[in-house]
Amino acid sequence: MRRVRRRSHILKAYLRDTWLLLRQFRHSLLAFTALVLLGALWLMFFYPEKRLDFGEAVYATLMLVFLNPTVDFPQSTLARPAFFVVPIVGVVIFTEAIIRFGIMLFAKSYREEEWQRVMASTYRNHTIIVGIGRVGYRVAEELLNADMEVVAVTLIDDEESAYLVRKLREKGVPVIVDDARRVEVLKDAQIERARCLLICTGNDLTNLEVALTARELNPRLRIVMRLFSDALAERAQKFLGIQVALSTSAIAAPAMVAAAVSQTAAHAFYVGEHLFHVAEVNLDENSPLKGVTISELERNHLVSVILLRRSNGELIHHPPADLTLQPDDTLVLIGTPEQIASLRL
Repeated sequence: MRRVRRRSHILKAYLRDTWLLLRQFRHSLLAFTALVLLGALWLMFFYPEKRLDFGEAVYATLMLVFLNPTVDFPQSTLARPAFFVVPIVGVVIFTEAIIRFGIMLFAKSYREEEWQRVMASTYRNHTIIVGIGRVGYRVAEELLNADMEVVAVTLIDDEESAYLVRKLREKGVPVIVDDARRVEVLKDAQIERARCLLICTGNDLTNLEVALTARELNPRLRIVMRLFSDALAERAQKFLGIQVALSTSAIAAPAMVAAAVSQTAAHAFYVGEHLFHVAEVNLDENSPLKGVTISELERNHLVSVILLRRSNGELIHHPPADLTLQPDDTLVLIGTPEQIASLRL
């Protein structure tokens, strides 16, 4: 599915890029067309050796441009100017514009940054990531794994960020290398048609500025922002209309506490003000959970079982309520710290 969508984006981008190039070179193309038409009309009226119809005259003029005439050099002094003017003017126009047009159309590496903007212009209902460092790149990978469409905007500060940008582009993600605080850059990323904006730079003030600019351009946009300051994160969520503002400490602290409190806790997260732990439990022959069904486990301890891995490697997502637990099973549970602790494993 992702490959089909990528091909669709590439096709749309080529069509749009062709149109943009035609507009960019319209004066040269019009001049070349006018030269051919005027040359053809000149030959139709003044070429004495043979009467040419319009099609023959156009073809003869084109051949003159490429210095490969298909008609003999005329004896008439009125026809001769076409044999000198058309090749000279035609070669100038062709070499200056037509060849450059073809190179720009088919050799995208000559205008990589412009091509990335053209690719981004084909996206709708997508997610925009601002800041491609280690966090931003990991976020992009997870979104791609979830079959989401992604456009990225970033500045290249060092060799690592340049490497990550190349890797993302190889995965088919349009990456615009520019300052996301600028309105025109966000518009190039199709902010007005996006569904979500993820801001992952390492500068709180930059993140806030990008969020405010994006909110002006798309009031309905969902914004998720990385902030290092807890106070800023709280105010951004409360006053700026940002649905989620994640501070580094808000992410790290619960996970560190969970790891300290319980050997089984693999992760921790907040839902509003409520803290939840994700625990991974391995059952052995002496486990008190051996022989217990999923429904009994969830009812007695008020936890939710989201994954069960059998000893043979079989993965069961949201296992059925009547499934009986066996030795060497591995469970992944979600619950409050108190609920996870009540398992006493």
